[in-house]
Amino acid sequence: MKRLVSALCASVTVLTVTAAFAGAVPNPANLEFTASSPYKEYENAVARFTGQMDYGTATFAWALKMTPTTRSVVYGSMSCRTTINGIAGYSDNHANIPPDYLLHSSIRIDRGRWYGLRSRCDFKVLTDTGMQPGNVETAVDFVAR
Repeated sequence: MKRLVSALCASVTVLTVTAAFAGAVPNPANLEFTASSPYKEYENAVARFTGQMDYGTATFAWALKMTPTTRSVVYGSMSCRTTINGIAGYSDNHANIPPDYLLHSSIRIDRGRWYGLRSRCDFKVLTDTGMQPGNVETAVDFVAR
């Protein structure tokens, strides 16, 4: 199991699984939304991110779900927190949720301004040496033009 978590860590750059024995900082995905392309998605071995801009209401909606591979290393429930840099006070928090939970929220944003969505889910990972702390961090920078 420890090798599976280590292999996941080595295989991703934007969405990163980390544990006490294998830390990494994700590089953000950069997504640009336009009126002709208001929906974007990004997926790798760790998680799938989707975002959609409603230009009529200036509302940005996002969702994040762990892949089956990532969910397979989560032992029990997890706690997740998402913030958006550039929106003071925005926080989406969930405690004791199952690994297959769809994180999601929406917020009004300003067009032409870059934002940074940062999400972290903490959980336990069962390894050959016992229970270890683990987490998934996501980083998505986005702008609506």
